[in-house]
Amino acid sequence: MLTEMEQQMQIIKKNMKATQDRQINYANQNKLFKEFRVGEQVYLRIKSKRISLWIGSCAKLTPRF
Repeated sequence: MLTEMEQQMQIIKKNMKATQDRQINYANQNKLFKEFRVGEQVYLRIKSKRISLWIGSCAKLTPRF
């Protein structure tokens, strides 16, 4: 019985690893990996949290803050 449980656990771990790898590959398809060198000038886009609450993206926190 214990050996059967161990085999089942190994199968479950293998399936979980395969699922995680598949999700990682899917998530990384749309990501752009950029590398910058020291001295390069780049533009940063900064969005204030207060502005995001005004839009109503978080209905629970909007009245309080």
